[in-house]
Amino acid sequence: MKRKMLILCVLILGYACSSDDNTNPNEQPDNFYALTVGNTWEYVYYLKDNDTNTFLPTPIIETVNITETVEIDNNTYFNFKHVVIGNDGTYPYFPDNGERNYTLRDSLGFLIDEVGLIKYNNSDYNEYFMFNLDFDYSYHLALSNVMDNITTNAGSFTCYDNHYYFKDFNGNIANALDHIYREDGIGEVLSTMSFVTQSEHFIEKRLESYTIQ
Repeated sequence: MKRKMLILCVLILGYACSSDDNTNPNEQPDNFYALTVGNTWEYVYYLKDNDTNTFLPTPIIETVNITETVEIDNNTYFNFKHVVIGNDGTYPYFPDNGERNYTLRDSLGFLIDEVGLIKYNNSDYNEYFMFNLDFDYSYHLALSNVMDNITTNAGSFTCYDNHYYFKDFNGNIANALDHIYREDGIGEVLSTMSFVTQSEHFIEKRLESYTIQ
C-alpha cells in the first residue's frame, strides 16, 4: 500500500513521549521558529532522477505565510497558511493543490499544534514516539547533535536537523531516514521524503525565498 510505504510528512506528526533524559545543555533561542506575523516562505519540490542521481525541480510550489495569532487556552498560537500550486495530478506522492492552515506555537523548544502534537524539536536529544502506522510501524523523531550546512536557492544556512524514522514492533529501524533542517530564526530550509524500505530519499522540499520581519 502506498500510504504504508511512504514516510509521512511531518505536518501530521502525532503525540510524542520522551524515551530518556539526554538534555541539550544549550540555551534555547528566543524565536527559533521565526514565529512572527508577516513572515513568509516559498518552497519548491524536487524529485530524484534515478538516471542521473540528481534532484530536479518540479512545478510544485508551496508558499507559507504566518497570517495572524490565535489565543487558545491562554496560549498564543500562530496561524500558518500553506498554499500548494503546480500539482496537476502526475505527482502522487506530493501534496495536492490547495490551502491548508495550521496553528502552532513554541513550547519549551517544541513546535506544537493546538492539541499538543509535536512538529519539531530543538529542545533535547531524546527519541520521541510520534504515532503508529497500520499496526506495522511506529514513527519516531530525534534531534541530531550535529549541525548541518545546507545550501538552496535562498542561500546558505547552518541548520538543526530532526531525524524521522520508522521502527517495526520488534524495535528494528526501517531503512529510510528523513530529515527536516531548520536554521535558528529563519525556519524550515530543507525536508526530505522516503519510502520505508529504501535507504535514500526521493523527494526534497527546498527553500526558494523568504521574508522575515
